[in-house]
This record gives sequence, structure tokens and C-alpha cells, in this order.
Amino acid sequence: REPCTRHVVETLNLRDSSELFSRHAFRDSCPPEYYMEDSQRILKQCEGLPLALEVLGAYLRDKKADVWRSAVEKLEVIPHHKIQKILQLSYESLEDDYDNNLFLDIACFFNEEAKSRVVMILDECKYHTRIGIEKLIDRCLLKIDIFEKLRMHCLIQSMGREIIRQESPKEPGEQSRLWHHK
Repeated sequence: REPCTRHVVETLNLRDSSELFSRHAFRDSCPPEYYMEDSQRILKQCEGLPLALEVLGAYLRDKKADVWRSAVEKLEVIPHHKIQKILQLSYESLEDDYDNNLFLDIACFFNEEAKSRVVMILDECKYHTRIGIEKLIDRCLLKIDIFEKLRMHCLIQSMGREIIRQESPKEPGEQSRLWHHK
């Protein structure tokens, strides 16, 4: 058996993202003028991830402008179910509750924080943070940037936050983590 090789999917630049999204949403290379603002909001949320651009473009195709606005607002709070399901496979492949909890804490509280600070804080919680961070990187759920900060793609962060929201959708106070001021 051949050893597994990890391939990182490169994100698209803004121009290519816009074209890919527009091809799926409008069957054209750019959005019509009256869809421009909502399209920009979708592009920002997708951060160049081809899968998300294709799925959301197809999801919004042939919808009226008022439905688009409503869908975009909802997507900013709750991720699209198909994207959530695909991204959640990496989360579900984590080996134990330590790694699951580490992922959820980073998604809710520590994205874009200095790795050294996060390790210091979460090691006090007995998370075995250094090995956990390596596992999250191996599953493409997390990156460390050149400034040694933890970086999570916004759709992956949204997926983690949605896992928490699903714990108690109607009673946020019952969720294991409260990350939003509301």
C-alpha cells in the first residue's frame, strides 16, 4: 500500500474566486450589478475555498435578490449544511475528546492568537496542547502563520462554532462555550 500524502488545496485569489462563484451562481463570469454587494459578502466568507464557492454559487443560483439577501445573512450565522458536513469529516476524524475540545476552544476563542499564549493557557487545562495543535494541522483544521499565530479558515471556524451552537440551539446558556456577546 502506498503511504498517504497530504495535499493542501490552495485558495483562489479574489478575481478567480469571483469568477468561479459567478459561473456557478449566474452562469456568467461576473455578478450582475444588483447582486454585487451580496456576492462580495459571500466571497469574503469563502476566503477563496473552491468547494465553498461552487456549493454556495449553486445554492443561490436562480434565486431572487431578496432571497439572496436573506440567505447571505443566514450564512453569516449558520454555515451551509453541505459545506459543514464535508468540513466536519476532518473534525470527526480526531482521535479523542482532548483534540476535539482543543479544536472547539481555538475555533471559539483563540483563532489568530499567538501559539505560545494559547499553549500556556490550554496546557493549564491539561489539553496536551502542542501535540493537539500538530494533530489539527495534520487534519488541515489549523495553520501556524509566519508570526507563530494560530490561523483557522473562517469556514472551519464557523463549523466549530456551529458544532457548539447545535448543543443547544434555543438556549445558548446551555452550550459548552459562549463565544458571542449576544
